[in-house]
Amino acid sequence: MASRPQIAEAARMNEDQARVWLAERFPSPAIARLERFASIVRDETERQNLISPSTIPLIWSRHIADSAQLLAVAPANARTWTDIGTGAGFPGIVAAILFDGHVTMVEPRAKRATFLRDAVDMLGIEATVHQARAETAPVERTDIISARAVAAVDALFAITAHYRSPLTTYLLPRGRSGQDEIVKARAEWHGTFHVEQSITDPASSLLIATGVRPRCSASR
Repeated sequence: MASRPQIAEAARMNEDQARVWLAERFPSPAIARLERFASIVRDETERQNLISPSTIPLIWSRHIADSAQLLAVAPANARTWTDIGTGAGFPGIVAAILFDGHVTMVEPRAKRATFLRDAVDMLGIEATVHQARAETAPVERTDIISARAVAAVDALFAITAHYRSPLTTYLLPRGRSGQDEIVKARAEWHGTFHVEQSITDPASSLLIATGVRPRCSASR
């Protein structure tokens, strides 16, 4: 499992720092696949709006390392990972490259789902892509559920109930509103909630939640 870095100052991680952080924690074949994936995303962004053009020069810090940091807080015994609303492949494709287990990606938009399947083939990795909404995706019980910029925390808990088990861990990157979302989620959901500071942006956080279940089971 990758380790958390020490954050020396309150500043965003830059591209050089992101590359160094990744190279120190993951094997060279995985880094080569990440390089290839970065190129695939850059090329496809010219054809469809995968990521904001302003973040293309920052793809390693804003997207790749930002996704890879989830591996540092993933349970060591996890073998299945489901990523909701994968979009451009963050964190789903990055997880599929780095995770020692099977990754399933759920993406409702047909063009994005096609892109993800093509990327899986081009990278030579094992992963499943479902073109579906989270509420209806044919996903079995999973060890990890992740989602990046998809929905509020309480909404994510609701729409992923059918493939959550009592042992499922949620890994949810949150922005500046993360603390407010956590407070709201705790009002409706039981569970153990832990917050880590993001390594790529000190203003952002990672919510790790386990044992998630509704407070009033009769209402859901």
